Amino acid sequence: MLERQVNSHMNHSSLPDPLSQRLRFEVEQTLSALYADASLIDQLDSLYLPFATWLSKKAGRRDGPLILGLGGAQGCGKTTFASVVSRILVKGFDLNAVVISLDDLYSTRQDRLMFADKTTPLFSVRGVPGTHDVTFAMNLFQRARQLKDGEVMMFPCFDKSIDERKAVHLWKEVRGPIDVVLFEGWCVGSPEITGDLSSPINVLERDKDAQGVWRQSVNELLKNEYRELFSMLDLMVWMQAPNYDIVYQWRNKQERLLEAHLLDIHGVLLDTLDLKVMSPEELKDFMQYYERLTRHMLAVMPERADVLMRLDEGQSVQEVRYPTEH
Repeated sequence: MLERQVNSHMNHSSLPDPLSQRLRFEVEQTLSALYADASLIDQLDSLYLPFATWLSKKAGRRDGPLILGLGGAQGCGKTTFASVVSRILVKGFDLNAVVISLDDLYSTRQDRLMFADKTTPLFSVRGVPGTHDVTFAMNLFQRARQLKDGEVMMFPCFDKSIDERKAVHLWKEVRGPIDVVLFEGWCVGSPEITGDLSSPINVLERDKDAQGVWRQSVNELLKNEYRELFSMLDLMVWMQAPNYDIVYQWRNKQERLLEAHLLDIHGVLLDTLDLKVMSPEELKDFMQYYERLTRHMLAVMPERADVLMRLDEGQSVQEVRYPTEH
């Protein structure tokens, strides 16, 4: 394994340079659009800009896009981090950086229900490996790698309010060539579980997966299709939560934020949509679908990732470990 170097500048700030001052408004706009904590702008000089600078150097040495995986437990801040870094790369380094979320790569509702019908009803719930269109994702990355100057492709968008992909004309238009793809998602980069899966880890597994069919299937998918997908990543970044218990608190905070901004997000259409924000108790039940794999990733990803970000309970990045350059 490569030696690592630790970036310990997280706890002190340096004087902002001209680039930082120029980007400040851009980052503030990005945070506002995501309804993210406005105080995250204070991490521009200690986190976002140093990371974007490091990534820009990596991208500059390549022919074709650098595909970066960004994983971390639910609610840890992956989407915000990816969006801010992407904006900095575009505005500060003149790189064509695009973000794709694992959530936008779900299979169609019909395909998910067909797969659940063939295997186990647990696959009708979005989220775990087995509910994404991996072939589609691999084709997407392959196309992104080949996109030439002047060519255009569409990145998919998934609408959770209707549990379906948006119509193609509502997808995100991306122009080539692409320099960086930031691929973010809770289980991006996860290896299969090598330990025994026979004992249930929670009530959901005990009552709804008594024979272990669902968890064994998830693991087989990780071992095969998802391994092939994740092998397309050039770099892997992992955001490490302090423990599993804090993940519920982060995810609940996310759900309450969504609840507070439903009208802002959907406007006058809100009354026509069948939207449902989970109560704290419903969220606890829902997170049991993710528990086994999340605990597994918390255990193994710090050593597997190229870049490790350690978070405190307040979701602040306290330390960044970069790979040693040889």
